[in-house]
Amino acid sequence: MRLFRSLFTSPEKFLQVINHHDIEESIEDGERILIDDDGNATVNIRCRAVQEDFARHVNSLKRA
Repeated sequence: MRLFRSLFTSPEKFLQVINHHDIEESIEDGERILIDDDGNATVNIRCRAVQEDFARHVNSLKRA
């Protein structure tokens, strides 16, 4: 739930459209999701929040 709230409280960050030249900079800045000129979405696996979300998901699956 926290993930969805964070996405919609800052939609400009969630849907930030960037060109290929800016992708590396956005990855370094910790953007969660990158959308390129062609509309392709990519999850930034280097983003700490993405890593934490993934770890929580995996742990919840282990408990199921």
